[in-house]
Amino acid sequence: MGAGLWLLLGLCAAIGDAGADAVTKRHLTHLSPYGMGLARFLFAVPFLLLVALGLSWPVLDPTFWGVVAVMVPLEVTATLLYMQALRICHLSLCIPFLAFTPVFMIFTGWAFLGEELGGWGVLGVALIAGGSYILSLGAEEAGIWGPFRALSRERGAWLMLTVAAIYSCTAALFKKAILHSDPAFFGVFYPLLLSGVMLGGYPLSRTPGGLACKSIWGWGLLLGFFVTLSILSVAQGLTLAPAAYMIAVKRLSLLFSVFLGGMWLQERPFLPRLLGAGLMFGGVILIALRGALF
Repeated sequence: MGAGLWLLLGLCAAIGDAGADAVTKRHLTHLSPYGMGLARFLFAVPFLLLVALGLSWPVLDPTFWGVVAVMVPLEVTATLLYMQALRICHLSLCIPFLAFTPVFMIFTGWAFLGEELGGWGVLGVALIAGGSYILSLGAEEAGIWGPFRALSRERGAWLMLTVAAIYSCTAALFKKAILHSDPAFFGVFYPLLLSGVMLGGYPLSRTPGGLACKSIWGWGLLLGFFVTLSILSVAQGLTLAPAAYMIAVKRLSLLFSVFLGGMWLQERPFLPRLLGAGLMFGGVILIALRGALF
């Protein structure tokens, strides 16, 4: 059961991420960042509960609960920053900066797992840096340093870089929680827990006017399906292949998001961002699949 199934799960996770981001950008940006994040989780609840009907509660040790206690505040913080980036920045410009997650994992991996960066990893970092440069082509400022100056002022990109840094920590914790529970159980339990935490904090979020999602139930259910597809695919895929392989395939969502941003949301310039995202994804592949081999 090897390569074919985990590769399919990785592709499903990538499609889920890209689809959820595109629907969020198109239909939820009238909400506050808190409302956007809460809506994503709440629309996934019906699908998660259907899956939960066929699951049993495994034995959970103190390590599991300790990991979850650390993950939840980090995840909520990342979600709010993620939603704010989607509100103020083009999808095709901010989403590719999630490719920096494995770059940050070079350091978090060394700190928590004792992993070291190899020669292929250095090349991967260079590709990601080059991709980030190309992403900013088409900015108003001219000259070789113009795109860097323009990118330095793009708040959505910096927000997504912060999200990538947080995800570099939660990715390792996600794997650890699965090892101390069950992949299907954690894939359902964790987003349901996050839904409850964010719903409980909603009265304190000072979001005016409520969620106001009644008019987009159809799109909302599609959003919930995409979110559920991504989470459950990752949770199951991590049991079939090394995490690096799984996350590398999942990062195809970068290309899917840029494509959807250009073709569905009519974000421009399109081709430079597609090329830049492609280079960044190539860097992700090198870091994830070859970085530890050379």
